Amino acid sequence: MKGKYFSTVFFVFLLVFSSNYTAALEFKLVYVVQDGDTLSEIAEDFSMSVKKLKTSNNIESDTVIKVGDELIIPEIKEKNGNWEYKIFSDIKSPEEKLSFQTNSHFAVRVDPGFKLPDVNIPADKLIDYYVSRGDTLYDLARDFNTSIGVIMALNDLQQSSLRIGQKIKLPVHNLTPHQILGKTVSKQELNLLARAIYGEARGEPFIGQIAVGAVIINRVLSSQFPNTFAEVIYQNGQFSCVSDGQINLRPNNTAFRAAREAINGKDPTKGALYFYNPKTAANKSWFKSRRVIVDIGEHVFTK
Repeated sequence: MKGKYFSTVFFVFLLVFSSNYTAALEFKLVYVVQDGDTLSEIAEDFSMSVKKLKTSNNIESDTVIKVGDELIIPEIKEKNGNWEYKIFSDIKSPEEKLSFQTNSHFAVRVDPGFKLPDVNIPADKLIDYYVSRGDTLYDLARDFNTSIGVIMALNDLQQSSLRIGQKIKLPVHNLTPHQILGKTVSKQELNLLARAIYGEARGEPFIGQIAVGAVIINRVLSSQFPNTFAEVIYQNGQFSCVSDGQINLRPNNTAFRAAREAINGKDPTKGALYFYNPKTAANKSWFKSRRVIVDIGEHVFTK
């Protein structure tokens, strides 16, 4: 790796900002593995131990790095050798100025062989995503189980700076159905899920409220039920909170927290599709014919 030309995608001069300013900024340096690279050479060039590099990237002892892998460099120390940096930005004229907000997150991508990959991902495996404060391409690539290069190619980006509110396409073909659901759920769906949890389980322990949310999500993802939150929750005769009107009550913060936990993948029921309260259920015999998975609070969860 020594002696190679390094091009960085993003505003690499963050590295030379004064220390009193950079204290308020957070940025990551991401190195793209090139042909012939080894972990020991990469660690040496960035003045760190192989152990530190492995730990920062969750690399096991038997893991083999591949060309195109992106490794986060945990600390920036004095550089070995002569590095030449090429800066890619959106500046079109000398009159334009760059500004960096404090308490922001940035990413610097070091890619000696900078070339966007060819991508052919079906349209139904892409979602529109609106950039939030703190988002970087590195974090988005990690969260969507893809690479910075793929995201840049999908959006025809020549540099990796992102603007808050910017709409970009992100791939979901490497995600599980539950992960896709968690990244595409709307505020209205979150609110509806919280209302259902509050109406069905507000007297239950917190884990029991998460469990009710998990059942609803499991139904949305199951071929046995409709595939939207509204259709699942309002399906005729399925939830008592709809029948008695408690679905219209305003949920508290605990119900919203439980809804978010369930959306993020927590499932204390281990895949249950039904739940009932043995003390109040009208059709106990039907529920008893189902396979019981777990009891939580006053509810029995079944498949």
